[in-house]
Amino acid sequence: MSARLRIALRAARILLFAGLLAAFAAPASAVTKSPMRQITDDIICPCSCGEVLTGCTCETAVEMRAFVEKSLKAGQSKTEITHALVAQYGEVVLGAPRARGFNLIVWVAPFLATLIGFAIAFLVLKRWAGRKPAAAAAGGAPSGPAGTAEQDLDALRARAEEELRRLRR
Repeated sequence: MSARLRIALRAARILLFAGLLAAFAAPASAVTKSPMRQITDDIICPCSCGEVLTGCTCETAVEMRAFVEKSLKAGQSKTEITHALVAQYGEVVLGAPRARGFNLIVWVAPFLATLIGFAIAFLVLKRWAGRKPAAAAAGGAPSGPAGTAEQDLDALRARAEEELRRLRR
């Protein structure tokens, strides 16, 4: 295994580990939200602002928050309140689309695209690591640590002379 491939694989492992660590790390300020806030944080205001119901200040948001508060006092669950809001305003008020039908693409596509990207990166890195330098493959002067600077300079001069001869013809 070449040194480049080992370095690339080591970097990929480190990135994967860091990503998993960040994904599963518990938030430092894990505070329990009130039932009202749990519901209004998951609902998008249907006005043109596109904000979460908790942060929107339009009149529609005020009415919707009052509806949520009244429903909670009446003993309705989060699911019942959410269904009532969806029935009145449509699925556009949901902060995340339901994972069914065409909306399933929204949930699956990012993971699928990431896996495809990793596969392409792996194949490209594997191909790059398997290549030999052009001068070594052609039987020319060795480059890099094995060849000296003088040998490299002589090889470049010879190549330049050859190209000049070809241009003069």
